[in-house]
Amino acid sequence: MKTIMRNLFIATGLLFAVSVSAQEAAPAAQLSDFHVGDTIVIKKDHERYLTGEKMSKWVYNVEHTIQQVGGKRFPNGILIRGIFSWVGPDDIVNKSEKPSEAAAEQTAKQQAEEEAKKAAEEEAARKAAARQAHQDSIKAAHQEAARQDSIAKAETARQDSITKAETAHQDSIAQAAEQQRKDSVRQAEKDSLLQAFYNQQNDPAYVITKDQKSNSGCDRFTIGVRGGAASLMQNLDEAFQNGKWNVGFDAMLDLQYAHYWKKFGKKMQYGLIVGLGAGYARSHVSGAVDEKFRVNTSEGPIDYTVTAENVKEYDGQIQLEVPIMFSMIHENGFFLNIGPRFALPVYENYNQSIAKPEINAMIYPEEVPVKNQPITGVVTDEQADSKGKWKASTLNVMLGAELGYEFTFKNRNSLGIGVYGNYSLYSLYKGVDKTTSLIDITEAPSTGKNAVVTVTPATDAYGKGIGYFDVGLKLAYHFNWWKEIVK
Repeated sequence: MKTIMRNLFIATGLLFAVSVSAQEAAPAAQLSDFHVGDTIVIKKDHERYLTGEKMSKWVYNVEHTIQQVGGKRFPNGILIRGIFSWVGPDDIVNKSEKPSEAAAEQTAKQQAEEEAKKAAEEEAARKAAARQAHQDSIKAAHQEAARQDSIAKAETARQDSITKAETAHQDSIAQAAEQQRKDSVRQAEKDSLLQAFYNQQNDPAYVITKDQKSNSGCDRFTIGVRGGAASLMQNLDEAFQNGKWNVGFDAMLDLQYAHYWKKFGKKMQYGLIVGLGAGYARSHVSGAVDEKFRVNTSEGPIDYTVTAENVKEYDGQIQLEVPIMFSMIHENGFFLNIGPRFALPVYENYNQSIAKPEINAMIYPEEVPVKNQPITGVVTDEQADSKGKWKASTLNVMLGAELGYEFTFKNRNSLGIGVYGNYSLYSLYKGVDKTTSLIDITEAPSTGKNAVVTVTPATDAYGKGIGYFDVGLKLAYHFNWWKEIVK
């Protein structure tokens, strides 16, 4: 730990080597010989501060600065800046020579530099004003030339526009006549095709009567799309400050097969739906971090305080869904599908950002505070704004329901539109063992070696359980094969 403290003072520019061999033999000093701001060194033959604590070896042969001379607790003591410990006049050697004269000389030097700088700035301003006046005169001449040129161009453009307008008028008359001819030909072709279609649809081989439809079974293949609001997450660990899940979205493609039994004169027809759905779902979590923990090292413990103003993580997954649903269709076109859905993610990813992360550490036994330094840990830009794949793989068993209306065409197929909702009744995701913190010290600092910091996805760090729910609109086209159709 002494080596760590030595490296820390090197990083802040407070440590450089000096020789105190000549000063060790100096006579006893008085408190009046020292002033705030003086540079001093600690004598090698003095081993303890006035508080009784033993001095570390690194404080010798190092220049320090006096922060305070005398105090309530130690009237005859001197407080050293950086170490924040008290020593006596006989413990140190003053390296400053005539500090008052040096300060006066420095002040005079600074005043002379400021006066020279001010004179240079005034001269530069005068030259800049002269240059600006010259440029303004050139600019005014250019603007006048441009004005005369624009007048000439405007007159030319006016003459051209008159000529073009006359030409366009003649062209529009010719184009309108040609378009009218094409439209009449196209409408005649369309009317011919439509009449042929109506003739085919009125053929008894294609017509489904009400009695035939109400008493027939049906096999159905469906292609559908659906989308709406969704959320992958359900619970959060209490350690996540003000953490909450936010609703996102999903979009799915459904391929389904269904079989409906005969209704035998009843108004409702019943069936069973199976199939496969594939799509993408995304939602996000946000909150703050404020955690404390201790890391024990071979050189002593380190107390860490980890904070971040805002942690936001977007979680997404590509998932497959297998429905097994009971279906009811009324003869007027209303339908209700209800039953379980099995959802399996095939790919999960996250995108996490951390605002203003800080790692504060208290190093013992010296009790030195260190803030956001590599020696005790610091979050890099790559870690604070990261992308990746979270480790959890979930299987969600959901209860789903769909309600809507479908319109049957004369060609036996149908179009359905409705609303849907799914909610997880069971999930294999049970959460992971929480790490020390979202921002974790995976390798503590040691002699000549910095700390290693790892940033964990918020889902892995704070998610106690991940389920799934979604709600939205669906649109489906059904290919129907009715049984017992009379032709």
